[in-house]
Amino acid sequence: MAMSPSRRMILWGLAISAGHVALGLVGRLALDVPGSLLFFGLCAALTLAVAVLGARLVRPRRPPDDLGRPPVADEPEPPPWWPDFERDFRAYASRPRMRA
Repeated sequence: MAMSPSRRMILWGLAISAGHVALGLVGRLALDVPGSLLFFGLCAALTLAVAVLGARLVRPRRPPDDLGRPPVADEPEPPPWWPDFERDFRAYASRPRMRA
């Protein structure tokens, strides 16, 4: 089954955030770089926040149908002046025309 774009975005955000934390741990424990864990931890938090907020933007507004397809938008209601216009237009179009 296909994964929704919003779920995919959150998973990518989690993976990239985990990479940031791993880089921070390597920097602090292996290379002894002061502040690297804080820096990469903040980068991880920011990346995850952007992924979660972005996922809300790409989520469909209505739930998908049983096959996972996004819903089709409903037909909009015709404007209130439409029946009068259509009646007048049909009368205009059906009147006899003179040939030139």
